[in-house]
Order: sequence, then C-alpha cells, then structure tokens
Amino acid sequence: MKRFFKPALIIVLGLFYLFSGLIKIIDIDDFLYLIRSYHFKAFIYLAPIVPIVEVVLAYFLIFRINQKKALAFSIILLIGFTLIFSYGHFFLKIDDCGCFGGVDFLKMSPFMFYLRNGLLLFLSYFLYDSVKPQKTKTTSVNYALISILAIFVLSVVWLNTDFKQYTQKIPYSRNTIDAYHNSFINQNIHETIFDDYAKTAEDSSYLVFVFSFDCPHCMVSAIHLNDYVKNGVVDKIVAIANGSRAEERFFNENVPVQFDYQKIKHIEMSQITGFHPLSFYVENDTIRFKVKGTLPDFKRFKDLYFSDE
Repeated sequence: MKRFFKPALIIVLGLFYLFSGLIKIIDIDDFLYLIRSYHFKAFIYLAPIVPIVEVVLAYFLIFRINQKKALAFSIILLIGFTLIFSYGHFFLKIDDCGCFGGVDFLKMSPFMFYLRNGLLLFLSYFLYDSVKPQKTKTTSVNYALISILAIFVLSVVWLNTDFKQYTQKIPYSRNTIDAYHNSFINQNIHETIFDDYAKTAEDSSYLVFVFSFDCPHCMVSAIHLNDYVKNGVVDKIVAIANGSRAEERFFNENVPVQFDYQKIKHIEMSQITGFHPLSFYVENDTIRFKVKGTLPDFKRFKDLYFSDE
C-alpha cells in the first residue's frame, strides 16, 4: 500500500494543476479581468502563460517525469502565487484569487485560499523530500509532446483573447463617472459604445438598461421595466447585464422580467459604467437623457421626464 501512496499523491497534485490550468483556458477572460485589477500592464500579457505552465507541470507530475524538479517547481509556483495574491489582497483589496477562472462554486475566501495553498505547499515539500531523483533522462518524445501541448494551449488562449480590452484605460474614474456618462447625451446611439449591443430603429423609442444581477436596485428597476413597454412609455427595452452564473440564476429565479437582456463580460461592462443601474432614454436613435439609480414605476417616470408633453 505504501508503495502506491506517494505516486498517487503526486498524480492528485498533477490533476489539481491540470484542472486549474484548463479552467483558466476555458474562461481566460475572467482570469484576465482579475489580473487587470493588479494595475500592472505586463501582467496582462504574462497571464496566458500561467495556464500553460500549470498544464505542462501537470503533465510532468501525472506521467512521473523529472518528479524531483517538478515538485520543486510546484513549491516555487505556489509561493509565487501566494505572494502575488497577498499583495493584491492587502494593498488592492482583491478577494478573488482567480485560481479556477469564473467557476462560481469553486471561488473561495482569502482564508480558504491560504489554507489550501498551505496544504499544497506542505504536500509538495513532503513529496519532494521523499522522492528520490530519477536516473533516467527526459526523452525527446516527452519534450516533443510537451512542446506541442504548450503551443496548442498558447494558440487557444491567444486566439480567444482581445488584449486591447484589458490594456486600455477605463474611460472614467470615481470623480469623472458622471461627466463620462453625460458625454453620451445627444449623441447618436450608433456612434457610442452601445452600438455593439443595441439594434434600434429611428422611429422608435428605447430604454437602454445597464444593470448587474446582484444589485438590489437593479432588481427593483427590472420589475418596474415590465410596465414600461406595456403602458407605452417606450417601444422596447435594451438590457445589458453583467454578473456570475450563480448571480444570474438567482436574478432569474427572483425577478419576473418580461424583457430580454444581453449578458456581457466584466471587461466590457467596465468600459460602459462602474455604476448600476444606469439607464439611457433613446429616441430617434439619439440618447436624450440618462437615469442614474433605481428606475421609478412607469407613472412616476412619465411625470418626471414627459410632464411637458
């Protein structure tokens, strides 16, 4: 039994790195959005290397290739990840380690992150200390397979990533957010960022509703919006939403909305607004005014904005 115990632990460690790397590859946008929070542009370009390193390390561990060196690298990698997250957590108030991309149920608190990494460090060191150096060298076949694997992963990540989104500046700050939103007023909607999300007609009126699934004010606004079209306040609702899968499920289970919404990525939402909910009234393809905060019921909305008609 003891003979298979340590090899089994090494495989388990390898599977952890494999799963972590694959999740980041599948949901690279969520990982890049988190890396963007560290405010180091170089990190954005280095971020796609992380899942490649994890997958390659997993290959070494699972197939027991250069185990001693692989375990040593595991120790270095875990220490590096822990130090980077610690900087983000204590200096930038970042609470998500991003270890498993955007998988909601695998997100963990900082305490759980430190506990897990502590256990993985202990496991890596225990195995490193007990595994004897291998006398056999890595074969050319292994090098070829690893190279193919790394190139494949890099290609998948690179082809599915728009780095410009993550390196350009956010168009507003806490002090200029209103000025930024007001810059949309009296502009043709197709000349703004909303052109990517809204398909309008010149002879119709629209309300562009920008919201977050976990925002209580957004939920109240969404319920009020059901009556806007029904009572002729606007012809159509153009809703743009953002949030995790769990938050979306909660929203759909608790808010009986009668309009469709388009879910966008974190990075795309950050280029529109940092405030929710935010609504824009569009008439004849022109943004006439904005409503910041909770939308009132349809009667109050008409009294506030169309009382002169």
